[in-house]
Amino acid sequence: MLQRLHTTDIGPARAMALEFGPRLNVLTGDNGLGKSFVLDLLWWVLAGDWAGAKAIPSGDQPRLDYAGAGEQGTATFQATFQFQRQLWSWQSARGRGPRGSVIYVGAEHLAAFVMGRNRFPAAFGEDKDTGDPLAFVFEGRELWDGKVDEEGRPVCNGLIRDWVNWMRSRPVGPVDEGRAQPLVPFELLERVLAVLSPDDAHPFKAAAPRRVTIEDSREIPTLRTPWDAEPVPVTLASAGVRRVLELAYALVWTWHEHIQAAELRKVSRQKELFILIDEPETHLHPRWQRTILPAVLELAKILDPSLELQLFVTTHSPIVLASLETIVREQSDRLFHFDVDDSGVEVRRLPWVKHGDAVGWLGSEAIDLRGGGRSVEAVRAIRWADAFMLGKLDEIEEPAMRDKDALESELRRVLAGDDEYWTYWLVPRGDVAQ
Repeated sequence: MLQRLHTTDIGPARAMALEFGPRLNVLTGDNGLGKSFVLDLLWWVLAGDWAGAKAIPSGDQPRLDYAGAGEQGTATFQATFQFQRQLWSWQSARGRGPRGSVIYVGAEHLAAFVMGRNRFPAAFGEDKDTGDPLAFVFEGRELWDGKVDEEGRPVCNGLIRDWVNWMRSRPVGPVDEGRAQPLVPFELLERVLAVLSPDDAHPFKAAAPRRVTIEDSREIPTLRTPWDAEPVPVTLASAGVRRVLELAYALVWTWHEHIQAAELRKVSRQKELFILIDEPETHLHPRWQRTILPAVLELAKILDPSLELQLFVTTHSPIVLASLETIVREQSDRLFHFDVDDSGVEVRRLPWVKHGDAVGWLGSEAIDLRGGGRSVEAVRAIRWADAFMLGKLDEIEEPAMRDKDALESELRRVLAGDDEYWTYWLVPRGDVAQ
């Protein structure tokens, strides 16, 4: 598992120091402060290549250090940027091999490093190049329609074909109940979909594939959902459903490919799995945001009960944060906040504190939205009202609002009748602030 990541002169922050937990790591903070950038760095550390553009130095002495714990203890590595060659290079490549398969669900791409199939370039300083492909970065429709290598050979059949093929290749007939049967890909997919469904009582279920359009001769998988009367072709599902289907397929495909590769190479299965997700709440209704991360944490158990999952997530959602309150483990989980101070961007580890609900998290240090979920106008009116009650009329920049009746009228316009602020508005009618 990754233990720490330290950077200097890379990205928005002059320096960052993150000490990771072995299970869950959540990154919060405003836009543009480097949360997604950290996921890019983690992908590079874990997969040995960049999923998109490589990191560009922001100072004169760019450096990256990381440490990871494995069977041989903790190993530390350092990379620096060679300006003349415009490349990152490691101080030593020895021992810096892959730790397990990696799935990266980014805002603009999805990528997978399959242990046993992909080549980790920096790991082979002491070995010959195996000729295996680098990590798979899926662009456009590749995850759905399939991906080929430079010679035209298929490296991934894609969600549509694999789903249908897995469904039709399920074993039929008697099963030896006295012998443990490994889950076939479609059974894994069914279980993963059930866990990722927004409603436990009505989980997603795969239905019979069918042709959808004249132009596309393929049979398209269909999905039975709690809200549709008839199964919906996955290509016509909503943006939120499609994103969850991509995560489910990527997980099952990556694990299945690893198992196949391990059997062909006659090696043991991996013991660690890494998942990086940039804003899991994207496209999801609040009801689904409340279940998505607890569900993801359960996925490793479906693949292999002994598999250790390390999850890295960025989020802006107070609902996602609230959903973690009852499952957080202080010893294995971390919460980081990206903020700006006088010296620039800083990253701080925050304690896991229960705030009760999404509104509580809005005002927490992790999000720090002053005024909670109120409108900008409501926050401004409350600020004026506070200044009025304290007699600080000069802090009310709108002269008309220095009058009690005008200010109360504004409060009634922007606040709900049951807003808790009314319990603080204690100016009796006829009184004037001194």
